[in-house]
Formats: sequence, structure tokens, C-alpha cells
Amino acid sequence: MKRAGPGFLINVLHWIVLSLLDILFRVLNRIEVYGREHIPPRGERGVLFLSNHISALDPFLIGITAMPRFSPVWWRAAAKEELFTHRFSRAVMYLIGAFPVKRGQRDFDSMDRMAEALKTDVLVVFPEGTWSMTGELLPGRPGVGKVIFGAHPAKMIPVAVEGTDRILPRNSWIPRVVRRAKIIYGPPMDLGRFYDRPDTVETSRLIVEAVMAEIGRLRALL
Repeated sequence: MKRAGPGFLINVLHWIVLSLLDILFRVLNRIEVYGREHIPPRGERGVLFLSNHISALDPFLIGITAMPRFSPVWWRAAAKEELFTHRFSRAVMYLIGAFPVKRGQRDFDSMDRMAEALKTDVLVVFPEGTWSMTGELLPGRPGVGKVIFGAHPAKMIPVAVEGTDRILPRNSWIPRVVRRAKIIYGPPMDLGRFYDRPDTVETSRLIVEAVMAEIGRLRALL
């Protein structure tokens, strides 16, 4: 059974937020987008975007470049639980479809939410689980591999971003201008070769390593 989409009011709010972000990325800064042909069509469900993570702006860059305006499908994202501690930020996170994840530990509740979202929604996940301080790729978290193994997403799109950390550096709240960021979407990944393996930590690790290898391949193209 298909779950209802975000509805008209939420879509209007999404449009306002995305329009403001368009000004930040496209007017005050410059972005380059590659691989648009790999972005799933409007309304497709069960899509998992897997991206490297270098700035708080990364999910928003994916949003303005891949998310259709007035989407009939919810777009979800896993976000660190610290963003849900204050009333205002918590409201913003829920508005954009985010849900909290505990970093540094296996959060089974969040893993279940991801698997459930992949039945009906679009999900954006950062397999590294945290920002890279240097911009270099970090090892992927086996928990993401576990979600993929259990959910068998209908489509998995690898993504690489570059330059968002120059627009909004770590520990900064004020975006910079006249910077350049890049994003590339790769072709859908086929991880079916892992699905017949035992449901073990080793299998989860192999899956997420394959994901990070593809993200790394895309990142080298930027």
C-alpha cells in the first residue's frame, strides 16, 4: 500500500525552502551538476541516494538538484540526533522529512525507519555517518549495508559532492558567497550479488564498501 505524499501545504513550504536555497547556491554561489540523467523521475518510490558528507549543506544541495517541486512522494533523510534537541531545529528537521540517528552506535530504531521509508519514499543517506574533516572519504558504516541488505531498495543512486564545505565550513552558521560547489549523480548501483550471502556484519561491511568505492569513483571525476 502506498503511503500518502507530503500534501499541498508541506509542498508549498518545501518550495519556499528550496527557492531560498536556490538563491544561496545558484545566485550567491555557483554550482555544477553532472549526471542529471541518473536522477529518478518525479514520483518514483523506493529510491536510495548515497552520498559522501563534507558539510551541513550536502542534503540541501541534493534537494535543490534532484528533488522535484511539489513532489507526490516524501523525501526523507537521516540526520544526527543533536539537530532534534531544540524546538525550532526539530520542527525544521521534521518539516524537511528528516529523522534522528544516533551517531557512533548501531541505532536499530533508525535502521528500521530507513528500511520502512524505502518501501514508499525517497531516502537520502550519508554512509560515512559524519562529516569528513578533510574532505577525504571516510569508511562507510556497516549499518547502512545492513539497511540495504534488508530493504533491497528499488533503486540506489550514488552521489558525490565537492565544495559545499567552502560555502558553509564546519562550525560556521553563516554561508559564504562567490564559491563553487559540484555534485555528480552516478548510474544506479546493482548490489544484488550480496543478497544471497548470509545476514552477517561481514556482508553489511562488504555492501557499504562497494557503495563507498562507487562514491569514490564519482568523486574522482569532479
